[in-house]
Amino acid sequence: MQFQVGESVSMLHESGAYTIKQLSDSHAHVLDEFGFEYRVPISSLIKRTPIQGEVENKEPIVTPNATKKQAISSIPTLDLHATALGIDGMPPNELLETKLSYCRIFLNQCIANRQSKALIIHGIGEGVLKMAVRQLLRDKKGISFHDGNYSTRGVGSTLVEIRLSEASKF
Repeated sequence: MQFQVGESVSMLHESGAYTIKQLSDSHAHVLDEFGFEYRVPISSLIKRTPIQGEVENKEPIVTPNATKKQAISSIPTLDLHATALGIDGMPPNELLETKLSYCRIFLNQCIANRQSKALIIHGIGEGVLKMAVRQLLRDKKGISFHDGNYSTRGVGSTLVEIRLSEASKF
């Protein structure tokens, strides 16, 4: 297949659009949408052809992941970072108790609003805040919790599950 410099292409087993920057006998240098350059075999390139006219979806496409993402985004969330709470500059000896106070207020609001799940973002750090939040949750009837999300740097949040029939205010 013949390619030209400046042509829009895709790559096998990769997502995204690429633009050919340079060609050799067996390889091409391509740029992705973000300006990163890659050296790839020409055999892995596929020409992109724009769609002519309008594309019309007759039925909405719903994937299981889309509904899952919507459900996750509807979970009430509290970010306990000082900047998010607006308590930058607070003395360190008061910071932990203030953050736990925000956490109690948030969880009481979740119970009052009949929310069965809540996400508390404590960050990764040294784990002091995470341990304090989990100690607050640990002895509470009607409350269970587990790691909320995982990144390559670690776990930075706790997902709280509230059994509304058993939970009482903090």
